[in-house]
Amino acid sequence: MDRSGGRRLPGNRIVRRRVDATQVLTIPEPRRRAEAPNASQHAKRFALAFTVLVLLGSTLLALPWTTESGHATPPIDAFFTAVSASAVTGLIVVDTQDHWNFFGELVILILIQAGGLGFMVGASLVLASLRRGGSLRDSLLLQDGAPTLSLSEATTLSKRILRFIVVTESVGALVLTLRFWQDKPFHEALWHGTFTSIAAFCNAGFDLEGNFISLAGYAESSWISGTVILLIQAGALSYIVLGEVWTKRRWTRLSLDVRLVLTVNAVLLAGGALIFMALEWTASMAVIDPWARPLTALFQSTTTRTAGFASVAMGNVQPATLFLMIGLMLIGGAAGSTAGGIKLATIGILGLAVVSTIRGQPDSQAFGRRVSTQLVFRALAVTTLFLFAHFILTLALAISEDVVARKEFGFLPMMFETMSAMATVGLSTGITPEVSTAGKIILCIAMYIGRLGPLTAVYALQQRQQQARYRYPEGSVRIG
Repeated sequence: MDRSGGRRLPGNRIVRRRVDATQVLTIPEPRRRAEAPNASQHAKRFALAFTVLVLLGSTLLALPWTTESGHATPPIDAFFTAVSASAVTGLIVVDTQDHWNFFGELVILILIQAGGLGFMVGASLVLASLRRGGSLRDSLLLQDGAPTLSLSEATTLSKRILRFIVVTESVGALVLTLRFWQDKPFHEALWHGTFTSIAAFCNAGFDLEGNFISLAGYAESSWISGTVILLIQAGALSYIVLGEVWTKRRWTRLSLDVRLVLTVNAVLLAGGALIFMALEWTASMAVIDPWARPLTALFQSTTTRTAGFASVAMGNVQPATLFLMIGLMLIGGAAGSTAGGIKLATIGILGLAVVSTIRGQPDSQAFGRRVSTQLVFRALAVTTLFLFAHFILTLALAISEDVVARKEFGFLPMMFETMSAMATVGLSTGITPEVSTAGKIILCIAMYIGRLGPLTAVYALQQRQQQARYRYPEGSVRIG
């Protein structure tokens, strides 16, 4: 029996230990778990990684053993090429095939792959985090900078995107190599096929055909044109869209976002091809056989919004066509893809808002779903900021080239070149190699803004979103 009167059970023992007053008991710290990613961290890390990639690439390309001639490339040209490759744009100041040797081309290809892979993975994680902000808990976590995606979810998504990229580029490289093998030795065909496949999927308009002709030499090859179109679309629609299509496989089961992206993409592809064919049938496409001109128009409609490859001489394209192409470049591809621009869903939301306003509907509607007013405001803000940046950069390029350098390129080509840089497309009317050093710097700024700007703007607008605690009295404003 113990002192309290209770019965002492077998195995029960009273242990008394005297603790010294000066003795310090150390409690071990809990093991740190791997920190789950959040949108803010991904945005900052991606911007830093992009900057480091550009600086490293420009340093390598400035070395003399990356060129065919063995002479060092001017730093501004090396920097411009590194920015264009890392931003998966395709604007060039020196021809890729003629100026760089195999090592230089390999550096460019690595920059393209790193830029395309990094942006598709990074942007997809940021957008997935933002999309998870639908519930009250996720919204509070997002505003506090806390992760809305678990580490396991982020890792799984990254692995799936990486697998999608590797498989798609490998199949494209095999198909293109078999076609290039008909014209080149096998080792050259393999290198050209691999380079073109990666550049096409990453929506970077770099090529190895030489003499600044892009893929104009294969305008009548349905093999090359068809494969490149599919690769460009795979990269421009993103894993997020194509993955949902593959998983659900029925139009009615797809989300509003995916249905809107696919619809706008189809309309722009068909509409751009028809208008390009009508305007250029007897102009830039006059040297192409009539049977191949519809495919050429479709190829150019596809590449104008995203990739930057050319199957016609852009210097021979009519002004009306160039103006149309500026609008297509502005839109770009899907969010979370390798494409640039303001994105397909953004222009789709603005279109829905216009149609709903004309019909007198209080909300934007599509496919039996309502689009929130806040989302319309965000789309409007992104588009306005993009157009404002394009206006400022075009004005700066016009001043540096026409006023200061006396180049007299003409305003439309400079407007086209600036939009091509901002939308990370890579099409050129031929003036990029001739612009001054100041003009090259302006185009580099345009590519940097175009690569990081839309995603950063979407994140910032989402994070700053607040619930209204009160509303001001409505006022009347005259418009129209």
